[in-house]
Parts: sequence; C-alpha cells; structure tokens
Amino acid sequence: KAKALRHLESGGLTLGIGHDSTPQSMYDNPQLYPQMFPWLFPYGYGGIGQESFKRKISETEHKKSLLMYHDKRFQTDLYFPIVAFNHEQLKSGVTSSFLMTKRQNFAAVIDRLSNIDKEVL
Repeated sequence: KAKALRHLESGGLTLGIGHDSTPQSMYDNPQLYPQMFPWLFPYGYGGIGQESFKRKISETEHKKSLLMYHDKRFQTDLYFPIVAFNHEQLKSGVTSSFLMTKRQNFAAVIDRLSNIDKEVL
C-alpha cells in the first residue's frame, strides 16, 4: 500500500477499469478474456473462442497453449490461471448435469424434484 501511495503522490499513472452494469456470459463470448485481462490480450486479440481459433482448437487446449506461451505472462499473472480453470470446472459441471425427460412426463418429474427430501441427499 505504501508503494502504491508513493507512486500516486509522485504523479504516477494508473489504469482504471470500469464494470458493466450487466454480468458478462462466459459462454460464446469471445471478448470475455480480453475484457477481463487487457494486459494479457493486447488490442483484444487472441481471446478464447475468437473466430480465428474456433473449430481449430478447443477452449481447453487454447487455455493450455496460453499457459505455455513463450514469455510466461499467462503463467505469472495472478488471476488468469485461476479464472481459466474455474471456468473449465463451471462449464464441465453445467454440461454434465442436464436432466432429460419426455414432455408428457415433465410435470411429474418437476413435482418429484421439488419434493426431494434433502436429508436423504
């Protein structure tokens, strides 16, 4: 804190990053990572899911290749590895937890799910 205060008092520059009033989706949002990490993706290029990488490499493989980037900026960033793997876990959890039912049984299935005894779980 003291170094930051000295930096500001000596006329040092800062980078202000605003927040959007609506949350950003982590699905099909190629600008998500360049918006979260502008210092890692100069000019907004190279983000996960961008057209230049789509269908050529999976998001997981893209993240792995970024972590192996030659200048180590993705490895040494405090937040990129945590956020990237957190997104991987969230996506894998959501993707594997869909419930399939036929339309005619939908009301009965919803009724059963809403009346599950939480103590049994």
